[in-house]
Amino acid sequence: MRVVQVSHDGMSDTLPPDVRPRAVAAVELILDVTYVATSLVGSDLETMLIYFCVAEATMRPLMSSREANPEAFHMTRPPEELRGSISRLAIADRTGLPRETVRRKVNALIKAGMLSKDEDKRVRATPTLGEPRVQTSVNDVFQAVQRYRARLRELGVSDEPAPTKSGEKT
Repeated sequence: MRVVQVSHDGMSDTLPPDVRPRAVAAVELILDVTYVATSLVGSDLETMLIYFCVAEATMRPLMSSREANPEAFHMTRPPEELRGSISRLAIADRTGLPRETVRRKVNALIKAGMLSKDEDKRVRATPTLGEPRVQTSVNDVFQAVQRYRARLRELGVSDEPAPTKSGEKT
């Protein structure tokens, strides 16, 4: 029987066996992805966060309609009507950044040609997945995820989702 001591602040004095190895592997993954992202976007962390928030919003509609439009899914420049966009307010809400910071950094990304603005003043990422440097970065992130999974196995931890308090997997 395992005895769990509880300190005066309500925290256990012992960790579940997977917590520290998962934390170490997660930090390594975050650093790997941040390095790749910095190389790709070439900017500060807030600008990177904004760019990737917009890129995800831009790709979401195409990803959810890929079965309906399989030919568009493989185009380097899919039709604009299949690409999403996002407002500056939604970017601020999603990232937790101040609206003025988002406004200023979005304008800089538009000026740099990384984002474009539509008639409703919403923004979207410019199509760059066809560029070799972007494809290399995508592959580098994929490799970072594979290293994360290998690191977990090396540390003796399953890469399956941890059970929640109710016993269900997340």
